[in-house]
Amino acid sequence: MPPMAPEERASLRRVWALLSALLVCAASVTGCPHKCSCSGSHVDCQGLGLKSVPKGVPRNAERLDLNRNNITRVSKVDFSGLKNLRILHLEDNQISVVERGAFQDLRLLERLRLNRNKLQFLPELLFQSNPKLGRLTPASSPQVGSASDHPRPSPETSRTNAQQSEGREQ
Repeated sequence: MPPMAPEERASLRRVWALLSALLVCAASVTGCPHKCSCSGSHVDCQGLGLKSVPKGVPRNAERLDLNRNNITRVSKVDFSGLKNLRILHLEDNQISVVERGAFQDLRLLERLRLNRNKLQFLPELLFQSNPKLGRLTPASSPQVGSASDHPRPSPETSRTNAQQSEGREQ
């Protein structure tokens, strides 16, 4: 076989790069996170002792069950790219932090369960990108805003707030 011209080699490299990219994309659509089970558009990762949201959730997932794990934090990239997700179960974890923007790619999200976690605060505007969200089960009514938006009241402030509340009830 005669030697290849530089243009032919460059063209061949582009073809290989494109094929590699296609294989990676196909794996992310059809793969399943380690230890989880996938059936159609349902990804089941319940009760596996996971400490974080698993990587490699298929892009076509419509339901993701992550309940009964040890997840402590939901970051803004954990669910990025899961544009078809409609149901997300995160209950019975150890989640104490949900970052602003954590659900921004989930425009089709209809149901979200966050109950039985360690959440005290949710970032403001956390659900502004979720117009279809009709069912939210939060962790015992966490406050909205960051922790710095809700400083602990001093004893004096607590007394003043209690007095003001009593005055309103009369």
